This record gives sequence, C-alpha cells and structure tokens, in this order.
Amino acid sequence: MKATIMEAQKLVSIIIPAYNVENYIDECLESIMSQTYPNWEALVIDDGSTDSTWQHIESFVSKDSRFRAFLRENSGVSATRNFALEQANGAYIQFLDSDDYIVPETLQKAVDAMENTDVDWVSFQHQRINEAGELIDNFDFVQGRIDISSNPKKIDLITNPLLDYKIGYEVWNKLYKASIIQKHHIRFLEDCHIGEDLEFNLCYILFATVINCVDSRLYFYRQRISSAMKQNDTLEKNFEERLKLVKGFYPVLEEVMGQSASYHFYKIFYKLMIGCSQGYTAEDALKVAKEKGGDFYKKWMAEAMQHKSEFKTFYPPEKVKLFYHFGLYIYSCLVDDTWGKLYLKFYNIYRTLRKRPAIEKWQMP
Repeated sequence: MKATIMEAQKLVSIIIPAYNVENYIDECLESIMSQTYPNWEALVIDDGSTDSTWQHIESFVSKDSRFRAFLRENSGVSATRNFALEQANGAYIQFLDSDDYIVPETLQKAVDAMENTDVDWVSFQHQRINEAGELIDNFDFVQGRIDISSNPKKIDLITNPLLDYKIGYEVWNKLYKASIIQKHHIRFLEDCHIGEDLEFNLCYILFATVINCVDSRLYFYRQRISSAMKQNDTLEKNFEERLKLVKGFYPVLEEVMGQSASYHFYKIFYKLMIGCSQGYTAEDALKVAKEKGGDFYKKWMAEAMQHKSEFKTFYPPEKVKLFYHFGLYIYSCLVDDTWGKLYLKFYNIYRTLRKRPAIEKWQMP
C-alpha cells in the first residue's frame, strides 16, 4: 500500500547545503524524516565542513535511503545548490537551509497547494527562531493565487510584493517545479553572495504563469548571530552584491521580454540599488557609487531619472518624492549634472522650510 501511494505522488527533491552546522543538522534532517508526505529525496551536500557535519549526515544516510549525501570542497551555497540541481530527480524542488527545519506537514501542504490550485510555485509563511530555538516572531507574507501570465503582471509582482519583501526573497519558503528550472536552466549566481535567492526567484517568475502564496506556517528560520548575511551587512558590500544581481538578471529579462526589457528593467534596477542604502544617507550612497558603480550603474540611473512620473507605479505615494530625489542627488553628483544640482537646491529650500533635512542628509529608513 505504501509503495502504491508513493508511486501516485510526485517526487520532491529537497536540497540542503551544509557547512559547519554540527549543532543544527540533526534537527534539520529529522524534520525531513518526519514528513507526512513520503515521496521525497533529500540531497544533503557538505560544502567542505571543518567540523563533524559530515559524520552527522552519514548517520542519516544509514537510517533512510531517501537521503543522498555528497561531500565537496568548499565552493559556497550557490555553487552547492547548483550542483544539487544537476543531481535532483524530483518533479518539485524544495530548498532547506541546514540550520533550519520544517514542520511535518510542509511537503504535503505545499504539494497539495501546487496541484490543487494548478500553479507554478507555492510560497508559505515562516517563524523566526534564535540560535537556541526560541521563537523570535511569526513572519507573514501576502496570501492568495496571483496570475502572472503576462509580462506586465510579472513586472508588477516583482516591483511591488517581491521587492517590497511581501513574498520573501528567499528560496526556502517556496516549492518550485523542476521542469521550469531545468527547461530554462535557472541557476544561482555563483559570484553573488547576498541576494542569490532573490535573483533565482526573479528568473523563475519570468517563466511562471501563476503562483500561490498560502497561509500555512511551515518553516522555522534560525537567525544566527554569526550568519554570513550579518557579517556582510555594510553599504559597500550590499551595493556590490546588488550590482552583481542586477547585471546577472538583465540578460535573462532581455531574452524573455525583448525590446521592452529596458523599460521594465530600470524599475527593478532602481528599487534594488536604492534599496541597499537603507540606514544610510544619499551622501553615503554617492561615495560608494563613485567607487563601485561604473558605466552600467550610470546608464540605468540615467534611464530611471527619465521616468519620474512612473515612480508611482513601483513606490507607494508617500515615498515617491523622497526616493526619486534620493536617487537624483546620487546621479546628478555622479555625472556632474548642473540642472539636477540646481533643481535639488530649490528642493532643499522647500525641505528646510518644512524643517526637514536636506535630501543628501536624509537617512533612508
């Protein structure tokens, strides 16, 4: 009977990169063994750990043949996931970080949502926990079935809920169709270390037609003080990584959308590049742009500045003026645009009269 049920269910490939997680890997893999959906394979890849992670992985392989273990030299999470995608046999792909874990119903609910609502991806809610496993908070994303069958609808999804972090940048709270990933060779940018999940999702959206965001809370995300994200959380690093991301994404967008790609891309470019300045001023952002921006950055900043009236389509009304002028300051100083600088002088007079800081001194929240 069990074999018959598994044959009727599509295989889910769970991809788990692991690096120096000896204190967490058992809980992660035990959560997979506890799944109520039986037809899964777990590809656990030790990315050159220097602790006992590999020994923990081997113990699970000996318990359950559905675990497939790989030991590799350290190459980073993106290269490790890409390797696993080449090995995966499943109809669906689920990513799982090795210091996190999932509830027993995760696969069953995700697969049911995928098949019962006829969609191309399913995303779900998660809980954040600390290193000790104690609850920090519940995180809620948008819910519902979203049609993205046309290019304008794809761009609307990207520029609003996705880039506003209302669906989540991460890949671990989503179930994907392997057929879309393999047909269009969607892979992680291996030289991108902050935002590689987001770039993967951006590419996937271009080839999807409908997504479903469910209300089930199925994932426990462990927020570790020593995580790579926290270590790299500086304006300079975020700027560099976001620039890699948008440079990697543009050729894919151009392939899918042709001549209209540039009109759509400036919105994505601007929102991502300006967004990495959160907690900093426009003066801070300008210093980094001068050092690390280059011609690609200048080109797309120039394109964005030509579409002031369109900013209301990808920023809420209360943010349009601030975020446009924030970027205008950076661009005008970067290319020594006399008109832009003069315009900003008058704009700053207006801000002074309203007892607000000059735009270059305003710190982005």
